[in-house]
Order: sequence, then structure tokens, then C-alpha cells
Amino acid sequence: MAGGQILQIAERDLGTKGCELQLEGELDLWSVERLQAVLQRVARSNEAILVGLQECQFVDSTGIALFLQVRRQLEDKGGRLVLYGCSDQVLRIFTVAGLAEAGIVFDSRAAALAELAVAE
Repeated sequence: MAGGQILQIAERDLGTKGCELQLEGELDLWSVERLQAVLQRVARSNEAILVGLQECQFVDSTGIALFLQVRRQLEDKGGRLVLYGCSDQVLRIFTVAGLAEAGIVFDSRAAALAELAVAE
């Protein structure tokens, strides 16, 4: 049986070498492959990826591992992955996993965009 709410992924160009993804639903074992395909494609042609999680209700360990993998991939070529807009539940998961302290999780889109500008 599939996971909870089906993950929806919206993509938006941020201009020069940047892309924003908006996730809606649950990121889990059943949906991580879809997001992985999108992130890998986007990472090939962008240096900065902004991921909005306002409508993402849940992220499991496979989602966390994917974010860390893409983060390393982008940083190896001088790029950056940032996440923002986490619900309290998702933020708790990220905190326990150490993602919140890794400097890639931000409260707002503006703070995440500012971090990308600093990284350039």
C-alpha cells in the first residue's frame, strides 16, 4: 500500500542557475524516488535549489537522506541546497536527524533566499 498523501512537486525557475521546488504531501519511501528524479535533473543545470516545505506534512529518513545526498552533490560543484517553511512536525524530525543544525533549514523563503545570496 502506498504512503499517506501523494507527494506533489511544483517547480519554478529562479533565474540564473537557481530553481525552487514546492512540495505538498508526504515525502516517504513511496514518494522519494519521484523527488529524487526531479532533484537530480534540477541539480544538473542549477547551482542553487530552494525547497519549500510549507505543505509537506511528513518527511521520513529516506527524504532526509535524499536532501543530504543532493546537498553534498551541489556543494561539490560550489552550489547550495536550502529548505524552508517546515511544519513543526517536520522541523522536529529534521532537528532529531541533525538537519536543522546543518545550516540548510530556514524559517522563511526570504531567509533561505538570503542564504543563497550569501553563498554566491
